[in-house]
Order: sequence, then structure tokens, then C-alpha cells
Amino acid sequence: MRNRWILTTAASGLVLAGYWHASASGPEGFEDPVVRESYGMGAMIGDRLRSDVTDVDPAAFLKGLGDAMEARELSLTPEQISEAVTGYEERRVAAFEERLRALAKKNADEGAAFRATFGEKEGVTTLPSGLQYKVLAQGKGEVPDGEATVRVHYRGHLIDGTEFDSSYELGEPARFSLHRVIPGFSEALSQMPEGSTWKVVVPPELAYGEQGAGPRIEPNSTLVFELELIEVV
Repeated sequence: MRNRWILTTAASGLVLAGYWHASASGPEGFEDPVVRESYGMGAMIGDRLRSDVTDVDPAAFLKGLGDAMEARELSLTPEQISEAVTGYEERRVAAFEERLRALAKKNADEGAAFRATFGEKEGVTTLPSGLQYKVLAQGKGEVPDGEATVRVHYRGHLIDGTEFDSSYELGEPARFSLHRVIPGFSEALSQMPEGSTWKVVVPPELAYGEQGAGPRIEPNSTLVFELELIEVV
């Protein structure tokens, strides 16, 4: 029952997406229900494979698929097939890693240029670690140490202005220990008196570095935060 529901849902999605333009009776050559069902299954599987199986020769791919499904003699031995699939995966991994390296370099270069410009602005302090900040409002309360727990409102965005996180959007301040956050966050907050609001620019080595963090924070991203230290708990 579950499999039938999945197939029905997927088929409905293909119809809505425009993969099936037939009338109720179907186009010529698709009057046979088995033919129509087979085509629908093939279209559904092909749509899924289109994003997962890339950079292949379609004709050779379909021949291999057809030979296996029809139990015909295969053109390659099992060892050759294993070697070919391993080679495909290695090639895909290498291409992915190359794209990541290129993206990391691009982000590193753009981030360095952004920080150089920001560092020249009036009121900006650049610390030896590379962390930069500008005081928007200076409080007079307690300054937390590196092990303190704090309540903070923050808004984080990339250098192009794309916001990736915000406690303001969640409707309440965040609470955390300084030793559990990225180094740039901890370093900035450990110098802020309660009641302060700073604009902080965090270089990648004090943030998520070459790994990035999920789809929003790419490798070697420079991060920009507005930090409001509400309370040292």
C-alpha cells in the first residue's frame, strides 16, 4: 500500500510538472495500459536519476539498463562493470572536490577584500586574530569571560547581505556558553560589556573555515554579525 501511494504521488507530480501532456485517452501508441504504465515508470525513474546520475553517455547508459533488465548478455564482465562504476564515482568525487576548492578560493578572496575595506572605515577595530568590530552601542555592565553563559540577540549575514540566522526572527534571545560557539563569536563577546551592541566581521578561520556549515555558509565564508549582549547569566 505504501509503495502504491509513493508511485501514485510521484506520477501526480510528473503530471503537474508537465512531464505528461496526454489527454485522458493518451497519445497515439500509448493506448495499452501496460505501455502507459511502463512509460510513466520510466519517466519517473528518469526524472530522479537526472539529478543523481550526471555526465554519462545516455545511449550507453540505456543499453546497460536494457541489457540488465532483459537479462541479455552484458557487454562488460562483472569485474569491468565494477571497475567502471568505481571510476565513475571517483571522477564525480574529484569533480565535486575541485568545485569546492574553486568556491573556497573565491570566497576567501572576496572575504579578504571585504575585510580590507571594512577595516578602513571609521570606528572599526581589527584585532590580531583578524576579528573586526565596530561599536554601535557600548554598555557598562559585566564583561563575560571565556567560560561564561550569556543571553544574546544576534543577526548574521554573508558579505553579500544574505541573512543566514537571526535570534530576532526567532523572537527571543539565544542563550549559550562562550566555549560552545565559533571562536569569532566567543572572542567578540568576551570583550563586550553587558548592554553593548557591536557589528562584528568574522574571518573564516574564526568561523567555519574550509568546511563551511550547511548550504547557507559556504567554505571560507566571511561572516558579519550584529551582536547585542543582553546579559551575562
